[in-house]
Amino acid sequence: MKHTFLLLLITVIAINSFSQKPEVSYPIVSYHTTDRVFKNLLLSNEAIENNDTLNEEILDLVSPMVLDSVLGRKKEHHQLFLVGWLIHAFGDYNWRAVSMTKQKFVGTVRRDARSGEEEYTEYDINFDLNFHLKPYLDHVFQSYDVQRSYHRQDFRPSHKTNYNTTPFVRDTNDIDIQKYRLHCEMTPPRNFRVQLHYLFFPTQPGLSLREHPNFGTDHPSMGFYGASCLDCNHNCHPEIHPYEWTWWLNLHGTDPQAKTWILGMFCEGSNRFKHWSHEPKVGQISIPFAFVMKDNASPSVNIEHLVFNKFINHELKKLNIADSTFDSKQENLPVILTGKDGVKFGININFKTILLTDDLKYWMSDVNWDSKNHILSGYFHFATSVKELYTTRITFKN
Repeated sequence: MKHTFLLLLITVIAINSFSQKPEVSYPIVSYHTTDRVFKNLLLSNEAIENNDTLNEEILDLVSPMVLDSVLGRKKEHHQLFLVGWLIHAFGDYNWRAVSMTKQKFVGTVRRDARSGEEEYTEYDINFDLNFHLKPYLDHVFQSYDVQRSYHRQDFRPSHKTNYNTTPFVRDTNDIDIQKYRLHCEMTPPRNFRVQLHYLFFPTQPGLSLREHPNFGTDHPSMGFYGASCLDCNHNCHPEIHPYEWTWWLNLHGTDPQAKTWILGMFCEGSNRFKHWSHEPKVGQISIPFAFVMKDNASPSVNIEHLVFNKFINHELKKLNIADSTFDSKQENLPVILTGKDGVKFGININFKTILLTDDLKYWMSDVNWDSKNHILSGYFHFATSVKELYTTRITFKN
């Protein structure tokens, strides 16, 4: 009888311990009127899609980083046996850094392309951006100025460059942003290209961005983070190559108000950038959110893991992340935001699937309560360390 009672007691304690969900709390740190760009997160998805500048302003609130953010050398070159070294050493065919630290760019896609088949180790997923925001346009001006100083010509006669016209000669009072494109290029890791095609972005021929469920338009606004360089294998045109973070809003979901973010971190999958893109890939990203908190609002953050590979133990210790974090080891988690005068709000964190890893962490910061407009805003962060890639879909729903 005594043993039976002890067994029942242990069972009850175990059931209670599993049924009680841990609670994570973050402070409300400010109480000012909500910033205009954060307010734009409350607009309909249609209104955001119809205004490229507004869309780019929202995407510009995102802050990505990787641990290896400083480039290991000024130039990289092809690694095709001795040929790559020879054309680099004697022909100066290479990629040349514009900045020795990786850079963020936010623009709107005017053209996208992808390789139809692998060429040696290259299978590039490309996006060409134009910019409505001045900081990024200014940076591209600088890149074109450096390109003009090299005055290099593509070896193909049909691609001859005229350095005496736009974008190399410009009237800053009359800028046609279509003339100032930035080429964003990356080879995803070979073993994951098929999964990425269906779950993240198109990697196979025959599927347009408009047809892909994560886009719904051929001209999305997108953010990229990676090495800002000139491709001097051709005419030294400006690139982000490789990009290691990319993010955008999917504005074509079933809920016209919910904000669905698609985000991915990659290590370059070819062997061309051994000093610019390292394994493992360790990084973090900050995503803005805004909720209207009235009429018994019950906001949620819904997280879906898409394509990823092996998590690398203990690498997150190298990042300076918050002490109070949570992980994806359970499907549901309440997060409490507390402030002065008894102000308290709850947000439900929902994971579509759980991941039993300590190398994927989430937290919130910079929380603001605008009592006049009933708007709660701030940043949602996650950090991870993986061998080659991690991609996710995160939806903020009021």
